[in-house]
Amino acid sequence: MRPPPNAEAHAPIDQEPYSVRELFEHRIAWAERYGAHHQEAGASGVPHESLIAVVGGVAIAAGEHTLTTGLVQNFAEERSGYSIIGGDAIFEASAQSPEPREAVAATNTFLAVSGADFIIEYESSHGGRGPNDAWASSELDYVAIDINGWSPRASPVVIELHQLGHHFQPCEHQPPQDNNAYVMALAEAHGADSLSVTLTNALTVENHLSFVNAMAIVGV
Repeated sequence: MRPPPNAEAHAPIDQEPYSVRELFEHRIAWAERYGAHHQEAGASGVPHESLIAVVGGVAIAAGEHTLTTGLVQNFAEERSGYSIIGGDAIFEASAQSPEPREAVAATNTFLAVSGADFIIEYESSHGGRGPNDAWASSELDYVAIDINGWSPRASPVVIELHQLGHHFQPCEHQPPQDNNAYVMALAEAHGADSLSVTLTNALTVENHLSFVNAMAIVGV
């Protein structure tokens, strides 16, 4: 499960998001703001905590003509002094039916992170329904950072971004033909004890539904 935002550590931002490098460069300012404390690296004898993240989603559409798509990407790297993971999940569904109100479309994305000091996250969902059609879309983007030998007092610090360049728009929706499902998951990790795993599923039933789900797991 995604770590629940702490009342003191939860900080919505209504501005253009920082780049990953800028976020890392501002870690000291965040530490002062949230009352973080330092540990001498190696002095405590505690092993370096692994940074692991799972990101994924699901899309389902029911009707005579349906389309579901899913794309998941997750990348991790262990660097000198810190580890970083970033990824995204984008899922879309659309459906048409000759019978009124019988078209259904639904999507969802999810994220779970363990061992992070900072989690920067953006998530959005959109959808609509007409007399004979329905559509839905969900998007999640995130970056997680773990700094070796250091941690904020209220860990992890979760920062939600409310503005991002890409947004789904209803005008982008195109009527589906037949029943189709497309899904892809990518995972890549670089480090001494790294982990990368993907899982995908796709199902179509002619004249009835389309379904996809996927997840990508990485750890360093």
